[in-house]
Amino acid sequence: MIERAQLDRWMAAAADGDRAALEPLFAALSPVVTRYAARFLGDPALGEDAAQEALVRLFGRLDRYDRTRDALTWALTHATWECRTVRRRVQRRREVAEAAAIGGAGEERTHDGAGLAEDRELVRAAVATLETLAPRDAEVIVAAITDDDELRRTLEPATFRKRLERAVARLRTSWRSRHGTL
Repeated sequence: MIERAQLDRWMAAAADGDRAALEPLFAALSPVVTRYAARFLGDPALGEDAAQEALVRLFGRLDRYDRTRDALTWALTHATWECRTVRRRVQRRREVAEAAAIGGAGEERTHDGAGLAEDRELVRAAVATLETLAPRDAEVIVAAITDDDELRRTLEPATFRKRLERAVARLRTSWRSRHGTL
């Protein structure tokens, strides 16, 4: 078990720029954060990935460490946020995969010929409507659906959200003009 007082000292020293404190701090935090993330996500591989990302973020933000807070709590808070992000990504990917598998929007449908034909027609209509948008708008919408982090990293979060909001509004307008209500 980690001695919390020692962990607090290492975290404070690392936040003050003491490079010698980084290695013992990482050695103490890594297994705890990894176990926590694996339990949180229910998948050891996803947990390890989330823990690595959480630790990278934590060490990148050491200058923001509040010495009045418990270091382990601060580290697990970073891990919690990262695990939530990973969970949302996994859920979104599953939704997209399920929608592609049945040819529709992820809702339960019967797999009779009429239902499949209707699903395919809706997908064709959605793709055709998406193609009416400017490439920049389509790129933002696809990035939001697929969690494309590359595009998100190039933009400030507020900028990405605003572009997505505008692109979705244009998509709705295009859909309404082509197919009626959305």
